[in-house]
Amino acid sequence: MRSLCFILFAVFAAEAKDLHWAYELPTKPNLPLVKHADWARNGIDFFCLSRMESRGHTPKERESSARLIRRVFLDLIGIPPPIEKVDSFLLDPSDQHLEKIVDELLSSNRFGEKWALGWLDLARYADSDGYQRDGFRNVWPYRDWVIRAFNSDMPFDQFTIEQLAGDLLPEATKDQIIATGFHRGPILNLEAGTDPEEDRVKQVVDRVNTTSTVWLGTSMECTQCHDHKHDPFSIRDYYSMFAFFNNTPIEGKRRPGGNDASMDYAGSDINVPVPTDELNKRDEAENKAREVEENYVTKVEELCESFSDDQLNELVEKHPKEVDLIRKSKIDFKEALKISKALFQKGKSSKALNELQKQIANNNNRSKGGTFQIGYTSRVMREMGKKRGTHIMLRGDFRNIGKKVSADTPESLHLFRKEYPRNRLGLAQWLVSQENPLTARVTVNRIWAELFGRGIVTTIEDFGTNGAFPTHPELLDWLAVTFQSEDSWSLKKTIKRIVLSSVYLQSFTVSKLERNKDPDNSYYARGPSLRLPAELIRDNALFISGLLSTKMYGMPVRPFQPANFWRVIGEVDNKYYASENEDLYRRGIYTIWRRSAHYPSFANFDAPSRGACKVIRQSSNTPLQALTLLNDPVYVEIAKAFADRIKKETAELNAPKQLEYAFRLALSRYPNGAEITALKNIYFTALDTEGSAESAWFEIANTLLNLHGTITK
Repeated sequence: MRSLCFILFAVFAAEAKDLHWAYELPTKPNLPLVKHADWARNGIDFFCLSRMESRGHTPKERESSARLIRRVFLDLIGIPPPIEKVDSFLLDPSDQHLEKIVDELLSSNRFGEKWALGWLDLARYADSDGYQRDGFRNVWPYRDWVIRAFNSDMPFDQFTIEQLAGDLLPEATKDQIIATGFHRGPILNLEAGTDPEEDRVKQVVDRVNTTSTVWLGTSMECTQCHDHKHDPFSIRDYYSMFAFFNNTPIEGKRRPGGNDASMDYAGSDINVPVPTDELNKRDEAENKAREVEENYVTKVEELCESFSDDQLNELVEKHPKEVDLIRKSKIDFKEALKISKALFQKGKSSKALNELQKQIANNNNRSKGGTFQIGYTSRVMREMGKKRGTHIMLRGDFRNIGKKVSADTPESLHLFRKEYPRNRLGLAQWLVSQENPLTARVTVNRIWAELFGRGIVTTIEDFGTNGAFPTHPELLDWLAVTFQSEDSWSLKKTIKRIVLSSVYLQSFTVSKLERNKDPDNSYYARGPSLRLPAELIRDNALFISGLLSTKMYGMPVRPFQPANFWRVIGEVDNKYYASENEDLYRRGIYTIWRRSAHYPSFANFDAPSRGACKVIRQSSNTPLQALTLLNDPVYVEIAKAFADRIKKETAELNAPKQLEYAFRLALSRYPNGAEITALKNIYFTALDTEGSAESAWFEIANTLLNLHGTITK
């Protein structure tokens, strides 16, 4: 018995002494020796090929040119290549031409629209608060900031600092303040009767959990209630992290339609309450009720002349919805505009806001009436003047207070330098310091998973002792060190390196024997083949049909959705109005995201509600998805437009050539014999049955949009 105890003690002592691999600082390994070095295009290939050879796997040949260029386009910008680009690559499929295409795509504005999608899942970005009320919030300027950051290749360390603490930077710019919308993403409960402090604590908890998941790849949720059972994190560590985020005000007023004037917004210019009834009367024809209801864009004609002094005083005395007056105004409100600049920069109090409103209401220079446009506000972070004390919450209960703690990072990880301030800015600097063993690893692993469908560490959200061991640990460290040091945190350089590797360029075709040998492709002996995310399935279809709008940025748009969908679920603001004109055909990243009822066709394809940080989406396969592509009115309209495009662009061709062209629009490659035969049968059967070419081409378009190859890369 004593011997057994001694053995167990020795085992536990050894485990305690050996630091978990993820908590050790990565070093750049040498490239391994391989038998077929000529196959490798860059360092990535040496590590993958070494593992393949050790397991008896043989890498695949390079993917066919048409499939490859489509994969690259979809991975980098989220939409397929035009036929002209495919034809050009078919004529010159050289590595040099491929690199030129990759550089063009990385420089495209479409790049940010595609790559921001995954980050918005992490940031739990949504246009509503959540819970039963699920009222709307203005956060879309943050979404636009993320897109711009990806497009400009903002270094990831700066990307981190601005989102966690942009408001704390010296002489913070408007964009840096807007970036802090990252941590204004938690769900917000404004139900009457709820405890504001309880809700505030839940939001701070969300910020701690999200920060540790996104940058450390570590779930600290267990330590909210007790010391972690496996990882070296204590309950004290948790609430020391909690202290970094604990100096924020209580959000929102618990009353119907309430807005809290103490909440900070990064706005266009000034916040002016305007009576909703007056707005409706003055502009019913042009704005439709939705634009007033949701506090979006509204125009008011002859405002100053048509409002009496008493009515202007109501701007201060009533409690209407907040709107913003932007500089396009023809009204002479110069004094108010000057004040607004100061109001925005550091987030003045409600007293200052009320003072501004009084100055506007009392301004006598109202002779120049005209049209002005309502601007925008965006939720951002700010610190309270007086710091709030932080205590350990016993068993995670905010009412059961234990020992007081100060802001600090986990002792088991690298030290918090003396020069770092003990606030969110210091935390951000600690996360991206050269001594941090996790941030670079976690980030490159997430990029790898985006391109291959699985991470080098398959538990992407968990690098702790309960997580999976990396399949290619040397490759992970090589990528992390290169990303952090040599590439100076450049996401685009890392992505380019991966998509130009031989591993990525492989064909995904696989025999039954090969699939049985490595069903999950954990050795990367074949290329990736994945279903597109929900938003990209729709973007892809819109592009194929010729309907896709390239308009960027701005307020969320509303594609068609089933009638009364919001009425059943949302308690407030439950009327849905579809957008008009090109806004109906904007990319999915701009679609309004309501947590209790997010866009149905996106939900059917596994888009999350974003009530919490989502590291990776599931990819299900259900009949509902096929029914969506067949019958959703949006996809029916897309199929009609696709059919019209086929007829218009192939009017001089015979039916087989038209079918070939249509197939290439959808899948980029030429159809094989069996595929063209099947398309002919569908076309001529529909022509005989329906009696019109229009119906036959609709059947073809609908079929092509529903193919497995169309919704996968």
